Amino acid sequence: MRAVTLWSWLEKDRKKALRAGARTLEGMREVGVLLIAFAPLEAALSGEPILHHIRFLFVFLGGGFVLFGLSLLLEWRIDDVE
Repeated sequence: MRAVTLWSWLEKDRKKALRAGARTLEGMREVGVLLIAFAPLEAALSGEPILHHIRFLFVFLGGGFVLFGLSLLLEWRIDDVE
């Protein structure tokens, strides 16, 4: 019995692989948007001074922007392949 490798699966079921990749990128984009939207909200609603939340804010905003930008870049690259 032959082991199924990633490349053979991609060649065999290219349409399924592209669809799975597209859904993964949609998930990355949604998580990025949620991080961008709710990181400032958490810092604003907290009773502590905003200076205590600067590190949290930068980490979550930066992570959100990275996920969102990376998903858009990868989606753009996948559209070129199709």
